[in-house]
Amino acid sequence: MMSDAPQSEIHAICERWSGQLQTMDDENERIEYIRSVLPPLMADRQLWIRILQSVLGGGSYPDLRQATMFRDEMILYPNHKRLFSLRLFIYDSEVYTPIHDHNAWGVIGSVSGPLEIVRYRREDDGSDDRFAQLRLDDRYVLAPGQTDVTYPLDDGIHQTGNPEKGASIMLSVYGNPIRRLYIHRFDLESNRVYRMYPPRMQKKKLADRALEALTASAP
Repeated sequence: MMSDAPQSEIHAICERWSGQLQTMDDENERIEYIRSVLPPLMADRQLWIRILQSVLGGGSYPDLRQATMFRDEMILYPNHKRLFSLRLFIYDSEVYTPIHDHNAWGVIGSVSGPLEIVRYRREDDGSDDRFAQLRLDDRYVLAPGQTDVTYPLDDGIHQTGNPEKGASIMLSVYGNPIRRLYIHRFDLESNRVYRMYPPRMQKKKLADRALEALTASAP
């Protein structure tokens, strides 16, 4: 019988995953393990209904105040050993993330609705951290229950989103991140690269720049 507390259920599942991942040293082995255990979780329709009802009812889980890179994103489980995190994304009709990279490998899948993956390949040498020449590498749509893998840095430049009308739900597991406090956002039209920081850190950076400007202009 399912628990009435979705947070407890998610926590118990992720703790089991954590125990298994700790026995694995190979990154590809960890990825394949997550690919094997994620679809049954995605298929638990009643669990996702209860989680969404909690969001609508003002429940404490998931914590909507927790800082995330994307406005569509909710953190469901952060492993205290930083082995992985479990995240939920809800895309409105025909809404996509910006083109971006990641700081860790990830396994992503559709809980409900179509999920389009658009992959890009970087063609410049990366010597200018403000410039990137990208070309479209592949695009395809995942049906509910299907998963895909993304990789860190330039090997995982992509965007994800909902190609149709109505909301779609994506579930993602991201592995242990590299020590970089930002991800890159790419602009295809201008070939510009921007650093995306978590909201709290972005506000601190803006405050630091503003403070520098104020002190520099002080009489």
